[in-house]
Amino acid sequence: MLKDFEQLTFEDGQADRLFEHVAVGTTEVTQERFLELIRLYYKCVKGTVLSENLSIKSKTVRRLEVGEVLEALEGPAKEEGVGVQRVKCKAVNDDAIGWVTIAGNQGTPFLEPGGNFLSCVKETVLTDGLSVQDSKTVRKITKGEVIEVLEFIKKDASLDIKRIKGQAKLDGAMGWITVSGNQGTAYLEPC
Repeated sequence: MLKDFEQLTFEDGQADRLFEHVAVGTTEVTQERFLELIRLYYKCVKGTVLSENLSIKSKTVRRLEVGEVLEALEGPAKEEGVGVQRVKCKAVNDDAIGWVTIAGNQGTPFLEPGGNFLSCVKETVLTDGLSVQDSKTVRKITKGEVIEVLEFIKKDASLDIKRIKGQAKLDGAMGWITVSGNQGTAYLEPC
């Protein structure tokens, strides 16, 4: 039983619909799927630093650029020295780990929730594997469709393209999608 949910009840069929939504067409919720549901991402909205410890005065790991996406690992926690909320994160582009200030003590935001949704800007395909050449097409992704990122950018070395594993919000279809081609053509961009 979930704490504080003892009185939770479902009308006829609601529990089944909830499970179907969470399990996405399977008969079980795998550990991988459960983690997809509870992961929290932030996007950097103002340049700041990733530092080694909760203390704002700790050593800098590296600078964060506007638009970078971070996966929350711990926190948020209050940094007592200046009274700001900080969160331990992992940068999705290079796996750098450290603490980041969510907003400055005057309210200036550095991080905002999100960054794990992309919008299709040029029609492309959803495939069942990372390698375009070695996989089957699941379906087309049309301009304007929103994709939730399940795994961030990986390179398909055979074609020198960047791809993500994602789930279409339209119908729950999952697979690999090209973010940008080897000539620089963009297929997916942040929402």
